Amino acid sequence: MEYIPSNAEDAALHRRFHAMNLGGVDFTKSVIERFRKNEVWSGGDGNFIAVIGRKDVLALRNRARDVLQVVNTELAAVSIPDEVLWGQTGRTLFAGVPREGPNTSQATLLAKEDCAAPLVDRFKIYLYFWGNKCVGACLAERIWEAFTVLGQHDTCEQKYELPFPPQSSSISISTTSEPAILGISRIWTSNQRRKQGVASRLLDTARSSFLYGLTVQKEQIAFSQPTESGGNLARKWFGRHAGWHVYID
Repeated sequence: MEYIPSNAEDAALHRRFHAMNLGGVDFTKSVIERFRKNEVWSGGDGNFIAVIGRKDVLALRNRARDVLQVVNTELAAVSIPDEVLWGQTGRTLFAGVPREGPNTSQATLLAKEDCAAPLVDRFKIYLYFWGNKCVGACLAERIWEAFTVLGQHDTCEQKYELPFPPQSSSISISTTSEPAILGISRIWTSNQRRKQGVASRLLDTARSSFLYGLTVQKEQIAFSQPTESGGNLARKWFGRHAGWHVYID
């Protein structure tokens, strides 16, 4: 978008967007209280994390999308259509697998039938509130498989260079996938609140509340195309340079 500093409207829009990126996204007290009803974590100083999903009212979903637009701009990520963001996902299962052997005729093979698994909510947005601002966000996604990040000295002959955007760090992954449950599609912290544990708290909250009654193990969590800073966050959170997982969305 063309920006003309001498234009009063452009200048005001620039200041507002700049303030959002630095300090977080502002909300009125009444909106903050509505988000608090969806609280899934609370800090001792009044900070809290709220989760917004498909079944929440339109007003909250729209405010969560406002934050996601800032995140997408900051991370140079593509926008997600509403029908996908607030939609459901499932996986095709197989009721039977053909079993062939030297003495097995075609007539005795088990039929392979597609069986649709129950649909589940695809995305949930976790928002970290500090005062009257949202200073962090994590877009979590239900996934089914992920690939292992390989170390520099891995002797595995089968590896694949993931085609990340230019601002991403180079990561080599395995060519075979492993089962996974939770995908971190996007994670963001405002500039003024970085290095204060906001992102780690969002990740911990997502893995403990994304699926009702289940804390997802870190081995079943994957990042989606992390930027260079996102890769550093993943290494710190997983506690190792390689061996964690990424998924391709």
